[in-house]
Amino acid sequence: MLTCYGDTVRLPQNGLAYVAFRLALQENLTDIELYRDLEDEEPDFTVGYLSEVPFLEQVPLPVQVDLLADTWARHRQPDLVEASLLDAAIVYAACKTAGRVIHDMPEVAVAWLQGGPRKVPPRIIKRAPQRLEELFEAFWDDEDFLLIEEFQDLPPDHARQIKDMLRLPDEAIEPMYAALERWNVSANVAANLAGLMTDAEIREAMPLLEAGVRRHSRGDEAGTP
Repeated sequence: MLTCYGDTVRLPQNGLAYVAFRLALQENLTDIELYRDLEDEEPDFTVGYLSEVPFLEQVPLPVQVDLLADTWARHRQPDLVEASLLDAAIVYAACKTAGRVIHDMPEVAVAWLQGGPRKVPPRIIKRAPQRLEELFEAFWDDEDFLLIEEFQDLPPDHARQIKDMLRLPDEAIEPMYAALERWNVSANVAANLAGLMTDAEIREAMPLLEAGVRRHSRGDEAGTP
């Protein structure tokens, strides 16, 4: 179970948290499939649940799934696991994305949830956008990860002053930078998706994730001088 502030605050392992992760995952997989069909064309707008966090919006879609799965897997553990700033950003983005999907496309949200490994009572969906926002706020009481993008345009000394004021040490921010540098999914992604997808869904998703990685890799090579 993910914790914050010395294990005193915990992200509940409940149906609402499952809804957040599940809907963010399903939208990302849909985006991967959509833009795979567009071959070499790139969308002219940001896609993926991490578009909710400007600093991370350029993370490749398959890697976004991998990051989500990793955070989900540690959240499911029976032991207490201290959440990182990256975990907080992922939970925030998942909650925001799930809330938007439920608000804008309720029929799609219901269909994506019906196909999953966990039955979600209709009462959980009612008022879900507001409840998802409250879920994150109860877990992590700031959104400092949204400010990291602004540090890039500041003089180093000024950026350091702001980081110190926000109590954001470099070791807390480093995983955010590491996420930007990744283009491949990890060997553990299928195992980490357990509980969020059925076994059949995981088998179906893996070729999609691997194809998305190959497509992104080709794009990098094409842009290399």
